[in-house]
Amino acid sequence: MVTSLRLLLTGLLSITLAQAALAAECTPDQGHGAQVFANECAVCHSVTKGMTGMMGPNLAGVVGRKSGSLEGFNYSQAMRSKDIDWQAENIAQLIAQPQAFVPGTYMPYMGLASADDRQAVVCFLKEQQ
Repeated sequence: MVTSLRLLLTGLLSITLAQAALAAECTPDQGHGAQVFANECAVCHSVTKGMTGMMGPNLAGVVGRKSGSLEGFNYSQAMRSKDIDWQAENIAQLIAQPQAFVPGTYMPYMGLASADDRQAVVCFLKEQQ
């Protein structure tokens, strides 16, 4: 009985913590995400609406966009075939290990190791609508 109650309480605590983490997903420190994006992503990507001609696709409005769908950009077949809508979780997975998340992607980036930095970039991208 005591063990069952402990398991139940542990499960409830885990769910509560996970929900709190999702609710507090983006912090008020937007400057951190912009800085990480500038240092790690801006070499290949822009968030300026309408800007073209970079190595990577424009990421303005990327949250909610279907993978490989920005008109005028030459995506790999792997990215076009991924068939997902970009949301916080899968953007974070992509920037952690692009080749593991989309095998065959043209993206030459090795990945962003810091979970905090990935979260900051995701929050920054959510604002770029």
